[in-house]
Amino acid sequence: MWGVDSADAIYRYTNHDANPWIKIPGTASDIAAGADGTVWHVNSAGEIYRYTGDQPS
Repeated sequence: MWGVDSADAIYRYTNHDANPWIKIPGTASDIAAGADGTVWHVNSAGEIYRYTGDQPS
């Protein structure tokens, strides 16, 4: 699960008891995850990005 707060910070839910939400670098005004796990976000300028941080290089 992913989320964006009122300051446009991006968070990902990890389900770990000690720290269930981790902050992801960058900002977003909207975020969505597809059924295949692909995550996309839109920044305040309307630019669209795909999150690739968890994928192997």
